[in-house]
Amino acid sequence: MTVIHNLTEEILRTWLRNVGFDLQQPVRPFHTKLHAELKDYIISQDLQEHQLIRIWRLLPACTSAADTYHQLKRHVALFATFVLYVDDKVEQEPEVMIPDLQRISSQTFNGLQTIKCDDSVLTLWLELVAIETGKFYGSYSAGVITKGFVVFILGNTIEADFAADMKLPAKFGQRASKFLRDKTGAGEVFAHFIFPEHLVEETGSMLSYAPFIPGILDFVDDVNDILSFYKESVVGSEMNTNIMNRARSSCCSPHDVLRQMCGDIAETMNVVSTGLAGKGISEKLWKDIANGYIMWHICQGRYRLKEIGLVMRV
Repeated sequence: MTVIHNLTEEILRTWLRNVGFDLQQPVRPFHTKLHAELKDYIISQDLQEHQLIRIWRLLPACTSAADTYHQLKRHVALFATFVLYVDDKVEQEPEVMIPDLQRISSQTFNGLQTIKCDDSVLTLWLELVAIETGKFYGSYSAGVITKGFVVFILGNTIEADFAADMKLPAKFGQRASKFLRDKTGAGEVFAHFIFPEHLVEETGSMLSYAPFIPGILDFVDDVNDILSFYKESVVGSEMNTNIMNRARSSCCSPHDVLRQMCGDIAETMNVVSTGLAGKGISEKLWKDIANGYIMWHICQGRYRLKEIGLVMRV
């Protein structure tokens, strides 16, 4: 491995140790039944071959990311699949996707179910959010998830051009980069996915976790940035990422930003863990997602972390 490979490995291993993540723990079993159900559902939607190719590539990983209760697993797995589908396709075929995203953002006030997109996968996503979200989440969380879906769409309409010429003072450049990252990461959505109504009723329990949602949002986005860094910016050449944008605006190296982000999110995770300690199911759900989310990234070939020796025990 090169010096830059070794430096990346050293920073990531130190971070994993600091947040208490054990690479020797067993990997969680794959949801074979759920994967088969999702495949049957996707096949029944009469999608085009080029759409199916993308979805089949994403579906196993998104099935692995799903949560506990079976019907909720299905909802989260489909949502995650559609997030990655749009994220990848906007980057690769912006001229195809941007008009659909603009259509959604400009017509949301009429209701999500009334919007028809040229890409039928987006129409399926609209239906999923509009019809199913309220089945699993209380009124506040359902509203946040719906809003978060629209914010993700908005973020992806501007991401390609937003940072292309970002020349701002360091502190404001970091704020601008985070402003965009919060829109494209869907972090607030996934933070609320952790607390379904059947486990944590909003009426009596929301205040047990609500103050920590900002920290969980940062956890979702920053852990993805940290564990995507090798794929995107060491063996890859992506320049429009949160870490690369922060590095440019701060006139420092991407590895300096990576190290700082690792320290910041380790502190954030500790604050959330301390704040939720003794709060029953909320504490358990947070611990489970914190460990599982990191494990998911390490296990997915998408992030290529095996190349620097970060592997789980099977």
